[in-house]
Amino acid sequence: MLHLLPHTAFSLSRWDTFIAASPQRVVYAYSWYLEVVSPQWQALVLEEEGIWKAVMPLPIQPKWGLNVVKQPFYCQFLEIFTAPSVEPTSVQNAFLETISTHFRYVSSYSGRFLGEQFPPQFEHQHYYTHLFPLDAPYPTLRQRYSPDRRMNLRRALNIGWELQKSQDLMPLITLFRAHHADHIPGGVAETAYELLQNITAALQNHQAARLVYALKDGNIETGALFAIHDQRIIYLFNAASPIGRKGNARTLLIDDLIQTYANSGYIFDFESPEKASIASFYASFGAKAERYSVLHYNNLPFPLKQLQAYRRKKVNVDK
Repeated sequence: MLHLLPHTAFSLSRWDTFIAASPQRVVYAYSWYLEVVSPQWQALVLEEEGIWKAVMPLPIQPKWGLNVVKQPFYCQFLEIFTAPSVEPTSVQNAFLETISTHFRYVSSYSGRFLGEQFPPQFEHQHYYTHLFPLDAPYPTLRQRYSPDRRMNLRRALNIGWELQKSQDLMPLITLFRAHHADHIPGGVAETAYELLQNITAALQNHQAARLVYALKDGNIETGALFAIHDQRIIYLFNAASPIGRKGNARTLLIDDLIQTYANSGYIFDFESPEKASIASFYASFGAKAERYSVLHYNNLPFPLKQLQAYRRKKVNVDK
């Protein structure tokens, strides 16, 4: 039987144990991560004779007096997480049909959904992240870089950057405020920085964070935050000054991580954005594109339905 439950209705340790055993496991789906990015999260749980067979975390936001589903910041994708014996495609449509029964609006839900067929009430778009398997010794991995990336790495090494691990996120936020925030359409809300700080603290509490800075002449010019959990490394957040960009410091930070985890069997997920130039940069390390889907569903009452449809159309045009 498929149940819609608030996360307060079941044991969070049971949830985390299930996620850890699932073939689809990813750090975003653990209760301690969801509680930060979506404090009111709910879940669909498929249960048979008291045994969980599949679950689907639902990030919930109250809006217009309704609960709506919306993908949170710093959470690239969620999906249906199954027991090893359950094939995801066998339950996918049942989960999605249940969502449309219980919710009037799905602003966005990102997942590594399989196949092309979704219930007709859902719109979907395909996007891509870039994955780099760390399945070989470092010299072999480095040979997978493009010639230009290897050349830029040599340039970075010649500059003499100092790499420094840290527990302090504030220099990274300061870099982003100074050199990136003004280029974000609509700006960056203060709550986004607070959320990032809370996520970093949660990752650090679970020994799942790697925060590294690149310094030149004692000044921090570039930084990167990686989430490391369940044999997957996620390039969660980064920022660089003009000096850092010109000096290829981000290339050096990524290469340093690849050296550290070479031959480990980890997967490095670049969390590719929609911007082609950044996706191209990630691909230059030899990373391969992996598709995921973003779902949308709108059964709001008039005129909210028309208003939201107009806003979505405008956002897509602006992109």
